[in-house]
Amino acid sequence: MDVSITNQNKDRERILTFATQKFHKEGFYKTSMDEISRDLCVSKKTIYKYFPSKENLLEEICNYTTKEIYGAVECIVDGDGNVVNKFVKLLSMYSNYTLNISDKWLNDLKVHHPHILKNIDEKRTEKINSILSKLIKQGKKEKLIENFPTNIIISIFINSISSVLQPEFLINNNFTMQNAFKITYEMLLSGILTDSGKKIFNKEKKILAKEIKL
Repeated sequence: MDVSITNQNKDRERILTFATQKFHKEGFYKTSMDEISRDLCVSKKTIYKYFPSKENLLEEICNYTTKEIYGAVECIVDGDGNVVNKFVKLLSMYSNYTLNISDKWLNDLKVHHPHILKNIDEKRTEKINSILSKLIKQGKKEKLIENFPTNIIISIFINSISSVLQPEFLINNNFTMQNAFKITYEMLLSGILTDSGKKIFNKEKKILAKEIKL
């Protein structure tokens, strides 16, 4: 590969990674391109070379984050382990991801770019539907998930998680995204796991608690 192309890819990746971390932590509405340029020690011209506008940068960040998360999810769902082990890995992965997501980021999306937030919600719903179908099928086969109708389980999961991850709910009830997701996720699992599944989940949770702040 041409060295210049490789360097360009690295520059773009560096800008994207930094902006993602900054926007997630501090929000994007009051974060200027001048500030990103200064903190990264690169010219605004260089930033605009890869991202023509701040809104374009925002959209690329959302696409980048979505792709990264869904790639990790698919590795877990299609990997080895029983269904409870996979559910715990998903909780760990998502908890670590949401740890650095601030209220400012969520509120900025809701107020200034609701169409992007809507797109994120739609993609999340589609992905949850897909992964739950696989996990429930596996869990029933392993007798770790109760034999409830799959479509009802999926509907409850999607509606519950979508509701508690709304910016307005999180802000008004003083929940972090991590805590809201964890509590909802555990409540939902406790309702569908068999007694054997619950025993495995409680054991796995103790290991998980040492790895992330729950």
